[in-house]
Amino acid sequence: MDGTKSSPVLPRTDGEHGALPITVVVAPTAGRLRILPPRRFYRGREWVEAGQPIVRIERGSQADTVVSPVGGRFGGVIGREGEPVAAGQPVAWVEPAGEDGA
Repeated sequence: MDGTKSSPVLPRTDGEHGALPITVVVAPTAGRLRILPPRRFYRGREWVEAGQPIVRIERGSQADTVVSPVGGRFGGVIGREGEPVAAGQPVAWVEPAGEDGA
């Protein structure tokens, strides 16, 4: 190693694709996490469409609605209702729909 230190860079997008077959949804701004109610279930699992609101980040009287960047099975929220989140922090994940997706 050359002795330099590197810091992880958090993504500034609403969806990041990695080596795993999931899309991680991140908070665009800092605030408090608000979980939005599910819209659709299929075979006992929640499914979302691309562009569907899934969580909201509130900052006082302002709020940012975070949408799913892909359609697929909603994996879950990473955090608890009302919990503070930082900009770029993962807040949810989605498994993009495959051949058997609803």
